[in-house]
Amino acid sequence: MTAEVSVAPAQQLPWWREPTRAQWSSFLAAWVGWILDAFDFTIFLLLMPSITKEFGVSVTATAGAITLTLLVRLLGGLVAGAAADRWGRKLPLMISILWFALCDGAVYFAPTFFWVLVLRTLFGFGMGAEWTSGSTLAMENWPERSRGIASGILQGGFAIGFILAGIVCALVAPRWGWRVVFLIAAVPALLVLPIRFWVIESPEWKKAAAKVKQPLGELLRRGLLTRLAWASAVIAFGFGAYQGLTGVYSVMLVKQYGLTQQGIMPLVILFNLGTMIGAVACGALVMRLGLRWAVAIPSLGVLPFLPLYVGMVPGGLAPGAFLGGLLGAACTGIAPLLLTSLFPPDVRGKCVGLVYHAGSFAGAFVAMGVAALAEHGGVTFAQAIALVVGLSEIGIVALIWLRPKSTEGEVGATAPALH
Repeated sequence: MTAEVSVAPAQQLPWWREPTRAQWSSFLAAWVGWILDAFDFTIFLLLMPSITKEFGVSVTATAGAITLTLLVRLLGGLVAGAAADRWGRKLPLMISILWFALCDGAVYFAPTFFWVLVLRTLFGFGMGAEWTSGSTLAMENWPERSRGIASGILQGGFAIGFILAGIVCALVAPRWGWRVVFLIAAVPALLVLPIRFWVIESPEWKKAAAKVKQPLGELLRRGLLTRLAWASAVIAFGFGAYQGLTGVYSVMLVKQYGLTQQGIMPLVILFNLGTMIGAVACGALVMRLGLRWAVAIPSLGVLPFLPLYVGMVPGGLAPGAFLGGLLGAACTGIAPLLLTSLFPPDVRGKCVGLVYHAGSFAGAFVAMGVAALAEHGGVTFAQAIALVVGLSEIGIVALIWLRPKSTEGEVGATAPALH
């Protein structure tokens, strides 16, 4: 950072000039890691029709791979959280990126659908570890004044990874086959090199590591258990909405509307452009209006547009894709800020890993449930998606507005304005 920036009062600076170079490096490492994590996760969603066809399995069975991935994320998050509290945030981040990249790249060599399931299950462990260590590192290193918008930008990186996945799948899969896309997914492993040499450890973790650790039982008696349960439920409904929107979206477009891989790509891009904008806006909004309104406005706002998203309205797929991301996935932007602000630094890694991936555990059954509902429940894929997403959005708003007293006051209560 330049000298004039370092001596100016923080409140007079635009929010993006306040972080130091080291803080930007930490944030970018977590952000890029999340983008690549998203790329590796979402290529499976987009290639599901091709995988289903090659191995001769049902959509429900293929969606089961998503369930396994998300279930194992809980274990990855717990292990990474414990490691991050003991050894720092940086080492688990590097290991997790290397892990998920190599596991996904190995799908290229899968001889049967069973091995696809095995490798995607192992992939989930690394994916869970990356979010836990990366989000904690980014939020702890970032200036408090603008953590809301940083939270939205960080989580919005998932949409960039999704867009990249859509582009690569559309360009590579039709020419060289779906397996080559998974081979490309091993490239994120190279990210560990700049993280090793350029990213600093979290100062908040260093301070907490120097203090005498409180027994976990004492922290639970001080209200931590209520926070863990409430936050896990919030994240679960958030995953329900997001997995409902994306889990079998490509399958719906192929089976119900006859789109090709190239035809899906523009809709994927529109959805994720909306998601990026919505996540950043929601993260900024929580610092101005508080958590309740920041979640309620987009989550309830998407309900009238769900028929467009699933194509029930002629010509509605394109605007519906953008609005589905802008409103339906917007509340994802609060997750890093909300979770890191709820828990003390000495157990933050464990708690963030537990909460986020307990929510992921609950959301793990959504894609498979939507597929089963469409294949065996007498409804179309479009109707099943709209139903699940609508109920999930209403659920997250209800939980936020019924927020327990012991969890209030941390997020958005005294946040300064962003410049």
